[in-house]
Amino acid sequence: MQTVKVFTLGKAQAVRIPVRYRFDTDEVEIFKRGDELVLRAKPESAAEVFARARALAGDAFKDFELPSRKGKHRPIPPLDI
Repeated sequence: MQTVKVFTLGKAQAVRIPVRYRFDTDEVEIFKRGDELVLRAKPESAAEVFARARALAGDAFKDFELPSRKGKHRPIPPLDI
């Protein structure tokens, strides 16, 4: 564990995060867990994950089509309650 100084920046408190704990992101989430103050990288939204997957795949799936399932499903019988 390492101790850092708390300082005031305008009306906010701030700490300098040591290099070994540096985040590789522009945004972090902050919340309290009991008496701890927790910082963690902001999780990606589902839209961001899919956009990144599309970018990585490039044109690999441009001609891919899902087979049609129209008319091939079995009806679900009603429940007798």
